Amino acid sequence: MGVNTHTGQSILPPVLNKLLEGLLYSHFFISICGFSLTIETFLLARLPISWGMAIFIFFATLFTYNLSSIQSVLRRPHQSINRKDPVWNQRYKIELAVLGLLSIGVASIVYFWLRLQINVWFLLHLAVISVGYTVPVLYKNKRVKPLRSVPLLKVFLVAYVWAMVTAVLPLLDAGAEVWQPEALWLFLRRFLFIFALALLFDIRDYSYDRGTNTLTFPGWIGVRNTKLLSMGLLLLYMLVLLGSGESGGILWVLMASAVGAAVIVWRSSAKRPRLYFAVLADGAMLLHAGMVMLATAVAG
Repeated sequence: MGVNTHTGQSILPPVLNKLLEGLLYSHFFISICGFSLTIETFLLARLPISWGMAIFIFFATLFTYNLSSIQSVLRRPHQSINRKDPVWNQRYKIELAVLGLLSIGVASIVYFWLRLQINVWFLLHLAVISVGYTVPVLYKNKRVKPLRSVPLLKVFLVAYVWAMVTAVLPLLDAGAEVWQPEALWLFLRRFLFIFALALLFDIRDYSYDRGTNTLTFPGWIGVRNTKLLSMGLLLLYMLVLLGSGESGGILWVLMASAVGAAVIVWRSSAKRPRLYFAVLADGAMLLHAGMVMLATAVAG
């Protein structure tokens, strides 16, 4: 995707590089990953694809990942924006806040208009985790830190929410029994895969988290051991995959996507530019879904 895999720097012309940054840092790319994993779930479960559900998850993801910008603008509506700030998200904070608000509006319209079959209470618990992950709350006049600041918790939350949203919500909407072994296997596989990738973002944020005294896996067991843990999770994912009944081309592409993710994990380090993680770590999810779509199309 126009990135030097050794340095993590973009090798695109300036105009295209700006477009790439906009795609990544506005969180459109990660939302496309959520959309694609949702489609993958329907294909793996051999269910008709609900494009409405996929679109809902796309916009819900876009809202969630821009929530910090919404919070910042609402808390300080008259703050000055430095258009020369080296951090892309800071330069376009207001635009990202508007994008986030528009996204939750579209997601709500899709949910009610298409009458998606999702229990409101089930959605609510995911919303509480997603909002609480980023936004601090007030409790008895005291400011409680966001969930991402709880020692070692954030990777579990990321993996849980992503697995629930992209694996369980589509099944619920399709009327499938989510307590059946096939559905539980699918949830477990998605959880393990996302968990392995989420550890990379702990590696990326190692210096920042250490500066804020937030205990993460790299701060606890070191960067090298965190990479080994991530690869161990991918190995466990492959073992679960072998025991969950997949076969033929689908099995091979899922195994191949895990190997691709392992290569990205092994080449990661705290010194890699953010672009490396934004393109390749998130891109591993897109690769995962894309290969399943390709295998399904070939088989069909």
